[in-house]
Amino acid sequence: MLFNKKYFYIFLPLIIIIILLYIFYNMYVSNKYAVNLYKEAKNKSIKEKKRLLVLGSPYSTSGKFINLFTETYGCGDICIDMNCCINCEHTLCNKVEDVLHKFPSNKYIIFESGLLEVVDNDKLNYIVKEMYRIAGSKENIFSNHHIQYYQWYFKMYNHIYKYANEGNINRFVIKYPPLNNYEFKNL
Repeated sequence: MLFNKKYFYIFLPLIIIIILLYIFYNMYVSNKYAVNLYKEAKNKSIKEKKRLLVLGSPYSTSGKFINLFTETYGCGDICIDMNCCINCEHTLCNKVEDVLHKFPSNKYIIFESGLLEVVDNDKLNYIVKEMYRIAGSKENIFSNHHIQYYQWYFKMYNHIYKYANEGNINRFVIKYPPLNNYEFKNL
């Protein structure tokens, strides 16, 4: 017999463990990048004497999970998220499209993480336009988008992301500031 059950029971758990380690390692690396990018945004806000606006809660469901084994990015001077930025001192509990118009032009450095994947399709262009206005240039926007590297996963398991109260993924953010202008790929 080519397939021996004994080997199956030995190798299956080993394969599952390897897959889980791979997933956790990639989450750690992606998160470390986000934390470092946040620090760059914070340093630029201090250097340019502008406030730091964070779009997307660092303590969302996925943020809480990540925080179990490593740090997550910070709250900035103001944090906006439709589910609130729990544990942040200054938070606006709204959809960004409902509040960005209240912010003055060219007065903020923006750190945005994982928000543009889930905003409503009819609001995306408005939100991006408002972000550029508030920041003054793409160099003042620091965006973190790691899920585009795992498109196969999020296409299959978007419902899990949605039920974790993270939103419904409508698109992937392929290019983003500060190095590029925004570019999207719809699902």
